[in-house]
Amino acid sequence: MIKKFDTSSRFKQVFYNTSVGIMIVDKQRTLIEVNPKFCEILGYSKKDLIGKSAEIIHISTETFKEFGEKAFNQVRSKKKVNLDWPFKKKDGETIWFSIAGDPVVDADEVLWTVVDITLRVQAQAKIENLTTKLSKYLSPQVYESIFSGKKNVKIEAYRKKLTVFFSDIKGFTELTDRLEPEELSYLLNSYLNEMSKIALKHGGTIDKFVGDAILIFFGDPETNGVKEDANACVLMALEMQDRMRFLRTIWKNEGISIPLEIRIGINTGYCNVGNFGSEDRLDYTIIGGEVNLASRLESNANVGQILISHETHELVKNQIKCEKKEEINVKGLVYKVQTYEVIDSYKNNKNKQKIIKEEYSGFSLAVDLNNLKKEKVISSLKRALEKIEKES
Repeated sequence: MIKKFDTSSRFKQVFYNTSVGIMIVDKQRTLIEVNPKFCEILGYSKKDLIGKSAEIIHISTETFKEFGEKAFNQVRSKKKVNLDWPFKKKDGETIWFSIAGDPVVDADEVLWTVVDITLRVQAQAKIENLTTKLSKYLSPQVYESIFSGKKNVKIEAYRKKLTVFFSDIKGFTELTDRLEPEELSYLLNSYLNEMSKIALKHGGTIDKFVGDAILIFFGDPETNGVKEDANACVLMALEMQDRMRFLRTIWKNEGISIPLEIRIGINTGYCNVGNFGSEDRLDYTIIGGEVNLASRLESNANVGQILISHETHELVKNQIKCEKKEEINVKGLVYKVQTYEVIDSYKNNKNKQKIIKEEYSGFSLAVDLNNLKKEKVISSLKRALEKIEKES
């Protein structure tokens, strides 16, 4: 809080020679005094400003009103204000100020000091724009852990129990020979975009895309517990299979006649996870035998199948309905690996038992017994049967 506008030589010396801009406004927010630095920063003469509404230096009427609510009224209520705010120079260019206000004692006036921080704001905007672009090349969890300082950007790795997911599109190689590059790019990007959304929804860390293949893992840099991570991974896989049915319909309508389907392999075990590479180029990824096993499960899965290891099955068996399959030989392992096919979550399976679906050429039927208007359904089916009998 300062004394009523002082006209002493000492005050004048400070007011007119300081390196910060100063303006004084009355309770109507009219400019009643400005110093040379303030005029220099904004490109105005003192004559241009004195007696004018402070709105002249604001970007718009809206920002003028908003500043009044956020700053001017608070200062007049004896509250200190210090904030960053955009203003307008005489030539119309936007300038950013760090602005602080103090009420003048015994007067309905406010003294504002301003410092030009435009370069700082512009630099910050460039950094934010750059980090946004860089984030597209990293899994959100990895991006967050790096920029929050939780992880160091250096060569380091550690062992951790993870659930690893591999998938690819069966028949994709054949498709590359039949589609134009533009069509292929559209199909692949739409597929990867949909799968990525599902992965992030369930908390998966997207490691990499290799063509149509996807590697995702659960348990680092964030984890909800080994069992929870495994369940999340399998539920993600189930949702991906469901989403593929929707995508196949879209692709078919766009002339892609091959019924593309994915196969999935999932395994849980200890992996080496961290930053691998050189001092100049790092890749946050996972390596180890358990990663290879997940890849082998995926290559052994049938079209549209989710194949999991015994280790994963033990973690998810209370929530996920599975069917025991054959043991498979895996290169590098002296023992056979027991596999299980994921059928559905028990929760979804219970609901699906109340849904009747039948679809083939010339016929499509879907009845939801959970939300059934029995008389209306029976009437509709009878009408359909009558039409069929007449046609035959």
